[in-house]
Amino acid sequence: MKKSLGFPLVALVALLVLGGCMRNDDEPEYPTRPIARLYVSIEDVQLDASKDDIDNVVLIDPADTLDMYVALNHNSNAVGGAGIYFNPFVSRLFQAGYNDTTIRVMTVGNLGTLGNSGNIGNELLKQMRGIVYHHPTQLLYVASNATPTTIYGFYQPMNRNGFTNPDRVLRLGSEMRPWSVLLWNDSLLVSNSGENGGVSLYGNLSQVDSLAPNFQAISTVRIEGAATIRGIAFVDSLDLLVAADYGVVTSGTRVADGKVYIIEGIKAHLANPSATVSPTRTISGSLTGLTGPVDVAIDPRGTASRRTIFVADRDGRTISRFPLSANGNVAPETTVTLDTLGNIRRPFGIYFDVRGEAVRQ
Repeated sequence: MKKSLGFPLVALVALLVLGGCMRNDDEPEYPTRPIARLYVSIEDVQLDASKDDIDNVVLIDPADTLDMYVALNHNSNAVGGAGIYFNPFVSRLFQAGYNDTTIRVMTVGNLGTLGNSGNIGNELLKQMRGIVYHHPTQLLYVASNATPTTIYGFYQPMNRNGFTNPDRVLRLGSEMRPWSVLLWNDSLLVSNSGENGGVSLYGNLSQVDSLAPNFQAISTVRIEGAATIRGIAFVDSLDLLVAADYGVVTSGTRVADGKVYIIEGIKAHLANPSATVSPTRTISGSLTGLTGPVDVAIDPRGTASRRTIFVADRDGRTISRFPLSANGNVAPETTVTLDTLGNIRRPFGIYFDVRGEAVRQ
């Protein structure tokens, strides 16, 4: 009997069409509406047993409208929060602990709702700072400011819950006091909160051994006039670095003179083993409302006049938004105060999840 090829042919065509419409696992899901969510990690812990716990994750959503507001407060159960990072590939939010040795993992719903889903714990994770996920190797990296300063990597962190040994141990030099950690292709950008400050570039993440006892930077850029660098933000397509300077501490006393530096053309400086750069622009002064900025994020969308910087101010307990073109003593576009229900809430880190076109009103 002669066999018909009609059904197999139709099935093959249907499979090819459906396969072409399926999302590539190497790309985050494109939203049905623009997303501009700013996640804020709060370092404070409730010390009064008669009061409710302090919600240590704040969501500002949307963060690109004329006025920002807090859309959601969440308690991750961390003993204070440090660095924070959102992975859009798996819709997970990671928060490093500030006063404990545990990384919290949270699910993120389509509307930004948060749910605690796991944790990664190890006594090695002391004085955690920045945190970032390297998608090609499926490693979550977190910086420890405890001596010896180290960057630890955890493979497939979404599948971990409880005590976990690190899969990567990258020992840094004694002069590096890591704070913020960012990805640039297969490299890490790490800010140095030590006296000499600056930003260092560490390369070849995909090739590094599981134990690197002397993980050397391939480039270090210092910022002229900087006192104590904290958080940084980098946009490859704009060739731009923004850095938060917490300000001067003299004889144990804080001087409220924090600044934000914008450095254009940063990639040429990172191509050299060492360099000292002058900021292209500096945001500072009484009108800015900045006293102790600790982290920054960039909205790179649109034309130059529409791009913005988010600044987390620890001492002011605020999140402010400035034009990326801002320079000098200028007021922010808008500011959100983080204190709530009589509780002080000081931001430690921020992460800006931005997908789709800007909808500034």
